[in-house]
Amino acid sequence: MAQKLTFYPLGNAETCLLELQSGAKLLFDYAAMNDGSETDERYDIKKELSSIKEFDVVMFSHAHDDHTKGSSEFFYLDHAKKYQSDTRAKIKEMWVSAAFLLDSDLENQSDAKILRNEARYRLRERYGIKVIAAPDSLLDWLKEQEIDYNDVKDLIIHAGQTIELPAGFEDELQVFVHAPFSDDSEDIQDKNDPSIVLQLRLYNETRETNVIMTGDTPYQALDKIVDISRENENVEYLDWDIYDIPHHCSYTGLNEKGEKDVRVLVPTQNIQWLLERAASKAYMVASCLKVTEETSPPHMCAKRGYETYTTSGVQFLATMEHIPFGGGKPTPIQFEIDSMGVTLKANSVQRAYFNKSAPRAGGQ
Repeated sequence: MAQKLTFYPLGNAETCLLELQSGAKLLFDYAAMNDGSETDERYDIKKELSSIKEFDVVMFSHAHDDHTKGSSEFFYLDHAKKYQSDTRAKIKEMWVSAAFLLDSDLENQSDAKILRNEARYRLRERYGIKVIAAPDSLLDWLKEQEIDYNDVKDLIIHAGQTIELPAGFEDELQVFVHAPFSDDSEDIQDKNDPSIVLQLRLYNETRETNVIMTGDTPYQALDKIVDISRENENVEYLDWDIYDIPHHCSYTGLNEKGEKDVRVLVPTQNIQWLLERAASKAYMVASCLKVTEETSPPHMCAKRGYETYTTSGVQFLATMEHIPFGGGKPTPIQFEIDSMGVTLKANSVQRAYFNKSAPRAGGQ
């Protein structure tokens, strides 16, 4: 048997499903972007996931539409009866950041605001929730709600900790939290900044397979993660076989773009080091449109940066470029993970999209 990790082609939006051998299902973000028209090439994620009646974990990396759209129509939410029916998928445990839970700048009736209300309800009721980071504003909110921090502290996770998983997960999976940091979760100017960053470590006999999930995290947060991991001598939590490229292959995941366009964006020193933590035959996945010189994002200079500054043998994949040989609409990128490592299930997909378009570092 194998674990499965699937990235769906949703344009510049992200949804990723992890299926464990035990049958457990963990969903990372949900964005129903398809408009129902014949010409829309984005995957119908609502239809695809409709057979799943319950998710063991659903994580929302941050409160933007391209990571939450349609979730209030798809999920069974406990805080209000209007979101409850037999056709909706239930969530055993919800993961959000403290910044998401506290966000007061959300459009009324938006999916993100409805999810925020669900997260708040679960925290008040002390069940089915993990909140990442504990800024002072969260402690103030708990006081306002007349909730003793000690009563919910097991539901609050800090950067640098592993998440206590539901029973039966621990033999297959470890989840290490890299971000957001509590001191970076106050006075948020950009909802991308406190995106959740995780390392998923999957176990198969004696083999470990590592996946880095990044949401829309900017390079400044990644730089900090690298610094702190080095200081604490736990850099093994930055090893990766699959790297979820942040922010739909925007330059913001690598460095400042600068005033003038560049052909190959040079990552910061820390991110160069992070990209070189790749295992042999690793994969980078960008949940984004086909990468061209015109798209923004994805940025072609960022794609070239990823391809140039990672280790030899790493393949770059973009979800909307994952097209069958005979043409047609993009199909999901699916990996099978077992004791032999990671296998890309791509027999019918155009291999041209997997070839690097730039040389190794130093060959620009």
